Amino acid sequence: MPEVLLNPLQQEVMNALKIPEDWVPLPAKIVTDIEEQLLDELADLSDWFTADQPLRVSKHLLSTIHGCEAHHVAQQAEPFSWNINTVRGTMVHKAVELLLNWKSEQLPGSIVDSAITSVINNPRESASGFIASLSEPEVAELRGAVVGSLTNFLECFPPLKPQWRPVVEHGARYGVHHDSIVFSARMDLVIGLPGRKVIIDLKTGRITPTHRDDLRFYALLETLRSRQPPRRLATYSLDAARLDTEDVSEGALQAAVRRTSHGVHAMAELAKNKRSPIKRTGMQCKWCPLLDTCQEGAQFVRQLSGLDNDDL
Repeated sequence: MPEVLLNPLQQEVMNALKIPEDWVPLPAKIVTDIEEQLLDELADLSDWFTADQPLRVSKHLLSTIHGCEAHHVAQQAEPFSWNINTVRGTMVHKAVELLLNWKSEQLPGSIVDSAITSVINNPRESASGFIASLSEPEVAELRGAVVGSLTNFLECFPPLKPQWRPVVEHGARYGVHHDSIVFSARMDLVIGLPGRKVIIDLKTGRITPTHRDDLRFYALLETLRSRQPPRRLATYSLDAARLDTEDVSEGALQAAVRRTSHGVHAMAELAKNKRSPIKRTGMQCKWCPLLDTCQEGAQFVRQLSGLDNDDL
């Protein structure tokens, strides 16, 4: 079968993700060193939780705890609710998952229709009830957004060959202290064999500096789970057609351990009411449930809107 001619965007992604000729895997000793570092830094929490009631740690929870701790606690207390924006990313991932196993002509509209039907008909999908409750115009709005993102994926990514072993929504789990602290992740897209994997985060918006921290957590978890570090990390903005990559190094894994340990300690202290949460203003203030009663957050949002400028 002749090689598929790649467009410039696809070629850019191919060049960024392929294995360089001079690439050398990280030494196996790094895995045990990183594991020992993490266990040492979490040793003081060994009897704080149990396997029956563990402290659960995810990319999202680490992100919120390193932002505003008050916002983190408030989010934990409120049940998660779907909206059109949050469900869009989930549906894009489902559509890409179907795309990888699609045998007929790859028409984005047909694939997205099948993805929506699949989620609605599967009660195990947490977004099932929300999508089923949408009105016809709302479904059309969701469909249009997901079709746009899937079209961008097809235009930006080279065809993923089966021998690359692409996996969508790749799950990983690792527990410490007899599973009293459990780390888990669900990675958007993973390509490659163990020891040379590329972990890819697909974004429908812009790329921010925190996305590298998210991927380093994924790299740490994959290293501990599979006993082999991944090769490279990549964030791809489907809307902007922009790729941000980082090779997995010992330094990147050590940085992930430090950030993870700091976040776990903060989560543990707040879960056990050892101290009050620290308030830190940021973009999360705009959708924080505490905004009506938080003076710092309300002032930050006013400043963002230009309504609190002393020069006016």
